Amino acid sequence: MAEGRHPTLGIGDSVTLGDLEADPDPILARMRAEEPVCFVPALDMWLVTKWDDLMHMEERPEIFTANTEPSFLARALGPNMLTKDRPEASRTRDAMLPAFQAGGVAGRFASEHLVQMADRLIDGFVEDGEGDVMASYAGPLSAGSLAAALGLDSHGWEQVWQWCKGLCSDIANFENDPELTALGDRARETLGRAIDRRIDEITEGGEGLSAIAHFIAAETEDGPLDRAEIVNNVRLMISGGINEPRDGIGLVVGTVLADQQLLDELVAEPLLWRKCVEEVFRLHSPVGTITRQATCDTTLRGKTIPAGSLVAGVIRSANLDEERWSNPGQFDLHRSEGGHAAFATGEHRCLGEWLGRQVVRVGSLRLMDRLASLQLQSDRPITLQGFEFRGPAELPCRWDRP
Repeated sequence: MAEGRHPTLGIGDSVTLGDLEADPDPILARMRAEEPVCFVPALDMWLVTKWDDLMHMEERPEIFTANTEPSFLARALGPNMLTKDRPEASRTRDAMLPAFQAGGVAGRFASEHLVQMADRLIDGFVEDGEGDVMASYAGPLSAGSLAAALGLDSHGWEQVWQWCKGLCSDIANFENDPELTALGDRARETLGRAIDRRIDEITEGGEGLSAIAHFIAAETEDGPLDRAEIVNNVRLMISGGINEPRDGIGLVVGTVLADQQLLDELVAEPLLWRKCVEEVFRLHSPVGTITRQATCDTTLRGKTIPAGSLVAGVIRSANLDEERWSNPGQFDLHRSEGGHAAFATGEHRCLGEWLGRQVVRVGSLRLMDRLASLQLQSDRPITLQGFEFRGPAELPCRWDRP
């Protein structure tokens, strides 16, 4: 932000990244009530916390551009569809989206392989009778599913998960910690080389069943996607397409196991699992923000945001906005107030949301079906962690051995 143009101090003056990582909800609730557009000096960024304002930002790229400078996403991944505005963002998204819809590669994986992958993982720990479901199941299933859809499964889910963690450490590095930047750099480079090799293999061998193969073959009005576009956007998919379903599985299972009445209702009406997944995503929003930059001085909720300012639309807060939702902090299986923004909105909506939903729904259902008397370990309460990426640190459970 230009020197001398910092706003009058407010709620954000005392907020630290550590506060937001530990528990953002009370801070965001106060901002929504008292200062919905709030500058946070510790982040050198404005936080926009109300639903209507988030939609306002997304609908006006000429004022709130995704092509920010600096850019956490571009630094960690290289320029990608989330660091561009339309029509550039739309071109890439339109070319890549078919592979991740029900009729594409993702749909084929979900119908033919997802249950089997879940069962293989469960077979590996079912005899233990207890364990951390996040480490042994949610993470491996999420990383393995995306790797299989992309065509990177030869690297194993563990390597794909390590790439994801490295990239995300830099994406969420709002305070520019050099160690986290270095960790992200290593992940970006090693993953980039792996994607490059896969592109070469597909180009030389003609394999056409993976999402990467579809990206290579895709045609746009400006011709095919270039190699850098594919590499950077596959990095984007790995950084964002594993955490959300991983945390989603943990949040859904934790929510259901903590509420016997909810569990009974879902057992009686299995079709309600879809609504359960959506309400969990609304309530917890595993991915926290969209970042934009003001292209000119602009006023929002009576606050003047100077040109050049970074502005984070806080998805987690918008999904809890009291002016949009009734009792927003409560889980309501039968909520009917419209869609949430957990997968972002508009041109920048998550490309892999269809697959992510399938992994969470099928993954949580399969776990509940396979593990008899599954229950939370009452002496180890569930703790959520993170601001940009938020989910259970672990999900300690026990169940009856076969």
